[in-house]
Amino acid sequence: MSGLVLKIAPGERFIVNGALLENGDKPARIRIADANVRVLRCRDALRPEDVDTPVKRIYFAIQLLITGDLDVVDTVPAIDAECIALLDIFRPIDAELIPTLRSMLSRGNHYSALCHLRQILAIEAQLLGRQAAPGGLPAKVA
Repeated sequence: MSGLVLKIAPGERFIVNGALLENGDKPARIRIADANVRVLRCRDALRPEDVDTPVKRIYFAIQLLITGDLDVVDTVPAIDAECIALLDIFRPIDAELIPTLRSMLSRGNHYSALCHLRQILAIEAQLLGRQAAPGGLPAKVA
């Protein structure tokens, strides 16, 4: 069995190809077999008003790629430029953090890139002296 498997909590909302869906009253496991399906769990989404750092800007842009609100052709080069700007900051911490992110983006693995960004968000929060929530997302997440 291959593909992305999401564990969805009761009542949890998630977006599939731009459509907002909500799970029923029982936990569920959903397997996304098609690589071209765009999926975002709402609990993983940043609100626009919380986008106040370079890494959060990248996260938010990828989030909008996943929901279909931004075009891949126009957005991925801009995200890559942002990643290049962060190379020198994160290289002393982990030399592979940003190159791994860039590789995921170049292959079109946007959901994987979003997941990878969680650890980068946590590091950024530490560098900025901010508190990160468990899982790497900042404390203020939708």
